[in-house]
Order: sequence, then C-alpha cells, then structure tokens
Amino acid sequence: MGFRKLGICLLGCGFIGAIHAERWRMMPEVELVTCFSRNEEKANIFRDKYGFKKASKNMGEAVSDEDVSIVDICTPTYSHRDAALQALDAGKNVLLEKPIALRLSDAREIIRRAEKNNVKLMVAHVLRFWAEYPTIKSIVAEGDIGEPVIARAYRQSAFPEWTSDSWHADIHKSGGVLIDLSIHDVDFLRWCIGEVEEIYAQGGTYLRKDGSSPDYVQALLKFKTGAIGYVEGSWAMPRKYPLTTFLEIAGTRGILHVDNRSSASLLIHSSDGVVEKTIPMFRDGYFLEIRSFLDSVIRNEPPPISGEEGLKSLEIVLAGLKSVSIGKPVRLPLEEEVL
Repeated sequence: MGFRKLGICLLGCGFIGAIHAERWRMMPEVELVTCFSRNEEKANIFRDKYGFKKASKNMGEAVSDEDVSIVDICTPTYSHRDAALQALDAGKNVLLEKPIALRLSDAREIIRRAEKNNVKLMVAHVLRFWAEYPTIKSIVAEGDIGEPVIARAYRQSAFPEWTSDSWHADIHKSGGVLIDLSIHDVDFLRWCIGEVEEIYAQGGTYLRKDGSSPDYVQALLKFKTGAIGYVEGSWAMPRKYPLTTFLEIAGTRGILHVDNRSSASLLIHSSDGVVEKTIPMFRDGYFLEIRSFLDSVIRNEPPPISGEEGLKSLEIVLAGLKSVSIGKPVRLPLEEEVL
C-alpha cells in the first residue's frame, strides 16, 4: 500500500501565503487540497496558479475538509486566533505564521486547544531556519566568541503596502513594527542568548500619520544572563526600500556580525584575527521551516518551535509596546494585556 499524501489547506492568499504555497509544492508527501481567501476571485486565481484542488471563501468549510491534515495559517495577524481555533478544533495540525496572536490570552488559548485536540502546533518564526542564524547560534553555543554580552539587530523596510486594506497601519490589527517585524530578531536573540527579563523601548508613528501603529521602534533588552541587546525595527523607510537586516553579537572573546547585503557572509573577529565564513544556502528558510513542520507531523514528533516559544517571544514585544506607551522599562512577565 502506498503512502497517503497529507492534504494541505492554506488560509490566506496574500504575500506570505504565496511564499508558503511555492514551498509546499516542493514537498512530494503532500497534496494541495484547498486555499482560502475572503475574496472569492482571489482564491480562485491562487488555486489555479499553485495547483490547489479547491478554492474557498468559507474558512470553516476549508479547515473541516476531510482530505486536509495540515492547515497553514497565513492570514493577517488579527485573525490568527479565530483561524487557529477553527483549525485546531477540526482536528488539524497547524502551522501558524508569527506572531502567534496579538494578545497573551489568545496565544494561551491556541496552545490549550492544540493540546486538547492532540494535534501539532508550530509558530513560524522563520529566522531560525535561514542558514546564517542557526550557524550563529551554534558558534555562540560552542563558545567561539566567549560569553555573549552585547547584541545589536536592525531590521528595516518600506511600509508593507501589499495588503488591500493596509491593516499593518492599525495597531489593533498588526501591533506595529515591533510586533510584526522586530519579533524576528527578538525571537532569535531569545533562542540564541536566553530569556529576557526587562525591555525598554522608544518609538512612534513617524511616517504614516494616518495610522496608529508605531512604524519605528528601538528597544533595549536585558537578558537574565546579564547580556544586553539593542533591537531596531523600522517601516519608516522610503517606498521600495529593500528589506535590510544586520545582526551583531559581541562576546568576551570575540564578535561576529552578518547582514543580508553580504551574500550571507559571516564575519568573526577575535584576538586571532578575522575569519569569514560563507554560508551555503541549499534551501531557503521558508522551505526548511515548512519541511521541519511536515517532518514533525509525519514522524509524530514535537515541532521545532512550540506554541509556548511563540508565546514567550510575543510577551517580550508586547512588553516593548507597553514600554513605548508609558515611557519606562517593563519587566517580565507581563501581568496584563497590552492590546
């Protein structure tokens, strides 16, 4: 008897949904069953372009399809809770785009439902799968630069204009640049250096005065290890400005840095001189992220990024948003909702 392919339901036919659909098509173990969009015409075009069997504008019907084993949620952040709960209660394994939700209570409920229904839940923090980032984590873990003491991370882009309703500009739909964009770097630094005990952030809405979301935030993280980290996120760049990233970690015996404008080249400075590592990119981070989740379902193993991991990173950026609002450092854990 041959292996039965796992059926995929993809929710959200926008920018990130298209990226995910392209990667799912590379997986021989799956079948693209259905795609969902509130816009029926958009769903039909997406179905035909990527080879899904069906298109739907009814989320409940899409996730309940008996041929579906995995639901990949690529809808706007403000819809994550409802989409995830529908899929989990339908008994489906869920790959959920970051952030897990906009409220801690919603994130905890998503985690609880996954446990209740005995299905897999993974939060798609893709930075953990781009080749240079796990390489950096290994270098730090192996002590090549000594004990990490200072980190800096920048992530800058033009305001995301690919959505039809500009939902990123609404703080109650996206959370702003810290929650939507800088959570990439916050999550990675947590994974690499350790848990955060305090955050002090400053920022505001500088470019789009018609919006409520902060489009620029700089945050200082204090880790439980005693290390500090500076994280800067910006949507306040000119239109068509390319995504630009930079990461630097200084340790007691050396310093490393990488950026996305240097062909994924990693530089390590120490007392012995400078070492340059060119990191091979056999597959992109999105492919590896989706592949890892699929493998966890096939092998019935825990996914590499749990709901709890997504919750911890969400809590830090929400604390940062609160810090922007009150103008003071905020210690973790958070004791109340921010949005």
